[in-house]
Amino acid sequence: MKKQIYELKVIAGVILLTFLMIQSCDRLREDPDYIGTWQYTEKIYLGEVTVNITHTLKLTDGSFEEVIIYRRDNTSAVMTLLGLKGSISVSDDEVNFTLTAVGECLKDAVNNCTATVEWFPKGSQTYNDYLLIGMSESFSGAFEADEYYLWLVRDMNNDTDTDDDWEDIEFERL
Repeated sequence: MKKQIYELKVIAGVILLTFLMIQSCDRLREDPDYIGTWQYTEKIYLGEVTVNITHTLKLTDGSFEEVIIYRRDNTSAVMTLLGLKGSISVSDDEVNFTLTAVGECLKDAVNNCTATVEWFPKGSQTYNDYLLIGMSESFSGAFEADEYYLWLVRDMNNDTDTDDDWEDIEFERL
């Protein structure tokens, strides 16, 4: 009788140990390379004015948030910004973006732009206004990612090409 109880405890212990090992292996599984916070910067020249543009893209397993900030050169003052946020689905090196909110700069007490995003959800007037000027609610693309870089090519306005500004970007991991 004692031998049967001992065998039962050993079997239960082996089952428990197997279960714990499977759970710990799941936790050790690494995130896909595309997950993280990425940044791309560029300078553009508008006549006598130089503008620094910073794209910050945060990708998780099922969502994205991208903020594009425009600053006049040699100043930290924000001229304007655009925010995009939504869900993503990924299959191999293909990614589909679905927009759920757009963002604009939150104004301070004297009506100047700040680097804080004010989000406007799908269905709001501001969200709908962006759709009217050509922003797409969903768009797809392809990517390559490693430890340091994310190369993202997307047709953000669904015009069947990726020749427009910001449709072919190499981001660096922050």
